[in-house]
Order: sequence, then C-alpha cells, then structure tokens
Amino acid sequence: MRPLAGKAALALGACAFVLLTTGAGHAQAPNWPDAAEIERARQTNPFPRPDQLHAQPAPAPPRIDLPLAPTPIDIETLARSGAPLTKPASATATSPVRIFVTLAMPRASLQLLIDQAARSGAVLVLRGLKAGSMRQTLAAVADLIGEHQVAWVIDPEAFTRYRIEHAPTFVVDLDSRASRSTCGTECRIPSGFVSVSGDVSLDHALDAMAREHPDAQPLVAPLVARLKAP
Repeated sequence: MRPLAGKAALALGACAFVLLTTGAGHAQAPNWPDAAEIERARQTNPFPRPDQLHAQPAPAPPRIDLPLAPTPIDIETLARSGAPLTKPASATATSPVRIFVTLAMPRASLQLLIDQAARSGAVLVLRGLKAGSMRQTLAAVADLIGEHQVAWVIDPEAFTRYRIEHAPTFVVDLDSRASRSTCGTECRIPSGFVSVSGDVSLDHALDAMAREHPDAQPLVAPLVARLKAP
C-alpha cells in the first residue's frame, strides 16, 4: 500500500507543477517603454524651463454658484425709524389710531390694550428700548403679545410730535400725512389730530373722541365696529 501512496503523491505534485507553469506561461509581463520611446515623448512634450514657469497661465478656479446670503436685518435701525416690530394685522398699515404706551404700565392694562389693538388694528407705540436693550425689549414685547397679531413700533419722535406726557394716550390722526412726518430740527404739533389720555379701554377712548370731535367719527367708526364684533 505504501508504494502506491508514494506514486499518487508524485503524480499530484507533477500535476500541480504543470498547472503552475501553465499559469505562468499565460501571465503577460508589463510592456515598459524603451529609451528611444522615452526620448521621443520628451521631445514631443518637453518640460518648461525654470524661466518659463512664470509665463504659464494659472488655472482658473472652479466656479461655484452659491446661494445669495440674506441681507442682515438691523433691528435697532428699524425700531428707531418706527418700523413695526411684529407682523401687523391687515388693517394696521393704514390705521389712523395709535396707542402710546410704556412697558412700565400695569401688565393687566397692557394686555387689555394689546387684545383691543389686535381686534381693531390700532398701532401700539413705545418711546424707546427697555433698559437700552433691544433684546430685553423684544423679549418683553413677545411675552406680552403672545399669539396676538398686533403691530408695535418704537417711535420716540411720535412722543415728541404729539406731546405725549402720560401713558396710555390714544391719538387719532385726522390727516394721514401727520403720522408720516418727521421732526427734523423742530418737532411741530400736527394740526389735525385728536387725543385722549388715561387708563381706559380703547373703545371708551374712541367713543369719547368721536363725541367731542365729530371729524374723528368716520375714522374711528370702523375700529369701534371691529371691537364690538363677536
């Protein structure tokens, strides 16, 4: 039995050798260029000389179209120019009624006026920033407004223009141009406006102004109707 096993081992070894030599015979050696081919390539595409390097055009950087960054909003400038701090209701932009308030007023009074301004479209006006900070002012306003859609503006010139000395003061512009004027070097009192001061509700102030000044009645009547609507 042992001689047969030896012959079988020799036969398997011979087969493996044949397979290895056959595989080696089929493998292709890399085709390296000879010296003549390298020289022809160098002559066809020569490297630039050192004095020519500065004359080589620099490749242009790839063009990347980035989306335009939004223009930053200067809240301080907007506030000082009398721009609305919050999104107003649809009737606010043309409302003839302004309610001059301060953040030092009782919270209950402020929230009543906020609710009525949101329903009627009147504009709430602040003189300036709380503690000189826009961040604190916006935080205080947001806390008071909550979900109401009401317009607030910071307009110190309006306090001077209408000679506001008490808060709240309710002002109705009989001339729409008065609310758009600026003080400049001198703040003149507009000729056509009606005002009422006191810790009262908006509907009470509007009724008082309409009774005392019939010219104001056509302007305040739509606001009173919205306040009385269910």
